[in-house]
Amino acid sequence: MKKRLIINDFKANKLVSISTCIFMAVSAMLLGLSILLFGSLSSAIDGLMLEAKTPDFLQMHAGEIDEEQIARFSKSRSDVEAMQVCGFLNLQNAQLSLAESSLINSTQDNGLCIQNEFFDFMIDAENNRVEPEAGEVYVPVCYKSEYGLEAGDTMQIASEKLRIAGFIRDSQMNSMMASSKRFLVSEADYERLSPLGSEEYLIEFKLKEGSDTNAFATAYEDAGLQKNGPTITYSLIKMMNALSDGMMILVILLVSVVVLFISMLCIRYMILTQLEKDKREIGMLKAVGISRRDLRGLYFSKYLLLSAIGSLVGLAAALIVARPLGAQMRELYGDAGNMGIIYVLMIIGTIVVEGIILLSVYRTLGKMEKMSAVDILYGRGSFGRKKNLYLPIGIITAAAVFMILVPWNIKSTIGAPEFVTYMGIGESQIRIDIRQTGDIERSAKLVAEEMGRDDRVSDYTLMNTGSYKTLLPDGDSYNLMIENGDHGKFPVRYIEGSYPSAADEIALSILNSQEMNVVVGDTIQVYTDAGAAQAEALSCRVCGIYSDVTNGGKTAKAAFADAGDKTPLMWSIIYLSLEDEKLADKWVEEYRAKYSSLDGGVKVLKIADHVTGTYGQTIRNIQNAATVSLISGCFILFVVMLLLLRLVIWRERGDSSLKKAFGFTSADIKAEYLKKTFIYVLPGIAVGIFAGIVPGQGLAGALLGSMGAYGFRFIIDPLAVFGLTPVVIAVAAALATVVSLREVGKIRAYECLAAR
Repeated sequence: MKKRLIINDFKANKLVSISTCIFMAVSAMLLGLSILLFGSLSSAIDGLMLEAKTPDFLQMHAGEIDEEQIARFSKSRSDVEAMQVCGFLNLQNAQLSLAESSLINSTQDNGLCIQNEFFDFMIDAENNRVEPEAGEVYVPVCYKSEYGLEAGDTMQIASEKLRIAGFIRDSQMNSMMASSKRFLVSEADYERLSPLGSEEYLIEFKLKEGSDTNAFATAYEDAGLQKNGPTITYSLIKMMNALSDGMMILVILLVSVVVLFISMLCIRYMILTQLEKDKREIGMLKAVGISRRDLRGLYFSKYLLLSAIGSLVGLAAALIVARPLGAQMRELYGDAGNMGIIYVLMIIGTIVVEGIILLSVYRTLGKMEKMSAVDILYGRGSFGRKKNLYLPIGIITAAAVFMILVPWNIKSTIGAPEFVTYMGIGESQIRIDIRQTGDIERSAKLVAEEMGRDDRVSDYTLMNTGSYKTLLPDGDSYNLMIENGDHGKFPVRYIEGSYPSAADEIALSILNSQEMNVVVGDTIQVYTDAGAAQAEALSCRVCGIYSDVTNGGKTAKAAFADAGDKTPLMWSIIYLSLEDEKLADKWVEEYRAKYSSLDGGVKVLKIADHVTGTYGQTIRNIQNAATVSLISGCFILFVVMLLLLRLVIWRERGDSSLKKAFGFTSADIKAEYLKKTFIYVLPGIAVGIFAGIVPGQGLAGALLGSMGAYGFRFIIDPLAVFGLTPVVIAVAAALATVVSLREVGKIRAYECLAAR
């Protein structure tokens, strides 16, 4: 009996049943998709780093190296499992091309390497170690889609040519957030091509399980070993690998929460619509003695079945959608393992979502118990409130706008040139990197002097970076990568305090501040001449805390120019702005050509290009998530308004019939409904825009904070926020209103007589 009633209800209310199922499926799909992508990403990265045997501690070094000294240190450490020194032949981007694409505009430091002996292996798509033949080169897999490459294409280095034999996964440098990329060649080709570049070294250590990486880093520093370059740890490598696609997954998760709220609200009003339509049948069932519990159970059985169908559809849809969204992840990191566990987590997540929706359904169905059979049969009372029937339309509109705007605002923020102030980089127009030269300090001074003579340059500043030993207030030692120079010209975004303006001041990145457990006002000791026999520490007050995502988010800024600083330079950067910003492209091309012959150590690029090169992959991923949210938001709004307006029209059917009896036409009644609808749609759009900018900024801040970009503000695209989004939402609302108002034409004037 119950089965037949449910089947008959499905046939009589196909639209409502299908719509309910769709909402349940979309909610299940988005959460399932988030779990699937996150689980796949995490598992694939772990698998890649395990297969490649990623080092636990890596010190990059440009300059002379004493391998015997490093070997003695390694043997003296009980926590070292293996050690190796790997060469990296840094090449000028101007002399590199892949197929028909020049790398002159690349923001990456590109170079050659050979396959390592003990760990840190370059592997292919099948996780096999790659051993190139003479004349072959294996290209980083991230460049495959970036430049449209295929095996058999040619890589050119100056006048030399190598055949691209395939593509490699480099667990260290897969992500575009890693500033360097390694091309794998044979040992013979490496030696033959070595005159074309400048060699630096990767000093790598594989530590025993359970070893303290921070303690090892301090011991390495105290041993006075080579460290003219950044220090990288296993955890930092894993974070850089995960951030790009991880941001997209977090955005999808945020959208899934909003969709769950919308689904619960929509299903509630669909149930109320259904109960209004079934009012007389419900009254008759109550009159013949059907208990309240059985009556609620009858309706609930229907939604339980719809939930089961929606869950299966949602899971299937998540698996389908994950294929294109996860294509880049699979290319970079390979297929995920432990898929069985991931699928189980997807199912559990789906059960949780559907359980929340069904709980809402069960509570809504409880309204049947509050009305007696007599009231229902005589048409008295209602299963829903008579007031504010249009309010849910405004709420759903605001939620849809919010769901669309947050991903778009994140994308526009990361893609804007001003975002560099959250990256630990001042808001200049152009940057010049001086690295891998024989004498970085001399080269940097010469370039800076030339900037001072260029009339087109309105302002510039030279920043020198080195590694400094420090003592914290509690007596512990800590190694800091400090950028030394005038930080007042192009200041970064400070969360607290301000930039250092005196030699006894220092500013810390938020991650360093947290790890060192120091705040503004604390004092730390910095050794500016650690190589001296009687090194003295400079007492520095922490003057500011700033947001940073460069070099793993662990940096510091100081002004030691007049404090006798003798620390060797790791690199130098010149930030500058031009009198006429329109000349930036021409200016960059001119100086790029001029410095292309300077030993490959000077790189000139626009700040905007630096952001695109570093975060282009992330921006594209969030763009995909934003597109999904736009389509989902418009679709959900259309369906919801269609259903809600049908509820309104059904409840006011008697009033509309009476109006027709008095001579009002269907067009008159439709115009009145349209006016009432947009009285709530337009404020809903306004509230959604506000929520997408203000509360949405807080949510996005939590996401970007995982990258080290703290205390940020949205950099919005006015056209998208105040133009495109309102128009798209208004069009979706108008279409839903027009379609739903067709019901008005079916109302007859004589119906009011039967309703009275």
